[in-house]
Amino acid sequence: MRKLIITTLTAILFLTACSESPYSGYAANFSCDITFPPFNQVTSYGQFITVKRKSGTSYEATDAQGNTYTHELTEQEARQKFQYGLGGFIIGTPSLEEGEIFAYDWACPKCDMARYRLDIDDIGLATCHNCGSVYDLNSGGIPIEGNSRVLWRYRVFLNGSYLIIQN
Repeated sequence: MRKLIITTLTAILFLTACSESPYSGYAANFSCDITFPPFNQVTSYGQFITVKRKSGTSYEATDAQGNTYTHELTEQEARQKFQYGLGGFIIGTPSLEEGEIFAYDWACPKCDMARYRLDIDDIGLATCHNCGSVYDLNSGGIPIEGNSRVLWRYRVFLNGSYLIIQN
């Protein structure tokens, strides 16, 4: 009996150690009101927007149609010390998830550098032009081409009309 318990505990520890967290280790702290463009698009199935730091006092968001919005931080937002992960965020509701909003890191996880941001098409595929990896945003950010891992994710919370991204 003792041998069975030790074998079972060893197997559990091995499986736990081998499982990889889907969440990024890069610092993320961001919030926005999803009642205003372009953030109002993140609740539509299969629609993804991108967000990146533009300067120390502003960020840039681009919607699925390619329209770019620059947002100057308010005093309150500046005090929150927004952090944008490694390469910024890809935010949206995958068409295969049940209304859950996802926030992925915009940088390719294989290249692991901020400058290798993914190009996103209108059907939810994200492509790295450096390594050639392609990810399906509608299926949890899984790689469908190339030898890579799943896209890094960040935790997403809704507080009324505010979307909060953190890790």
